[in-house]
Amino acid sequence: MDKRLYLDVNRLAGESSWAHAIASLLARSGGMILLGLLVLLALWSARRRSFGGSDLDRLAAVAWVVIGTAVAFLVALPVCHLVARARPFVAVPHAAVIGARTGGFSFPSEHAVVAGATAAGLWFCGTRLIAAAASLLALAIAFSEVYIGLSYPSDVVAGLLIGIFVTLVGYPLAIGPLRAATHRLSKSPAHFLVGGGPSARSFGAGPAAHPEPVGEGGGVRILPKQGEK
Repeated sequence: MDKRLYLDVNRLAGESSWAHAIASLLARSGGMILLGLLVLLALWSARRRSFGGSDLDRLAAVAWVVIGTAVAFLVALPVCHLVARARPFVAVPHAAVIGARTGGFSFPSEHAVVAGATAAGLWFCGTRLIAAAASLLALAIAFSEVYIGLSYPSDVVAGLLIGIFVTLVGYPLAIGPLRAATHRLSKSPAHFLVGGGPSARSFGAGPAAHPEPVGEGGGVRILPKQGEK
């Protein structure tokens, strides 16, 4: 089944030369660059919101996108060497390969692992449009891997699932410490890295906290701030 699907997509690639450049870009470095830009966009969105001091948790979620993706990649490496599955063009010599033939093993697809982890992590960042775009991009990257002849369909499906699984399982464990670190950073000299505006500061007691009694009836008068008339 896996080989048949691979050959079906490979046959489609032979009949759609107009898509070769796009698929090659997505399956190689271009797809990773686009994912990185989406993460930066999510970071910018979280940073902008955190200037109000009320949304620093989004920065912690973006931090988990980066860390979770790295963890997923590290988890996939030993699996890749343990399974040691040869690239499909080795087992199917007559298969067409668009662009250069890469070495290494094919299961799971490391590009798909990164794509799945990044897309899943972005859903925790409160930016649904960015997360949806990343999810579509992850699917496009996975399909392109098969389209250009570098991976079997099961390779990219496994890669997506590993990336998503690591991100979802690791989030509840990591988000607490990341939130604490982000909030500590917002109160340190390096607060400019995470923002935190006036509403993030702790305000002292206002004038209503120190009423001054006046008259015999027990009325009070609120003292004005210094400089106020």
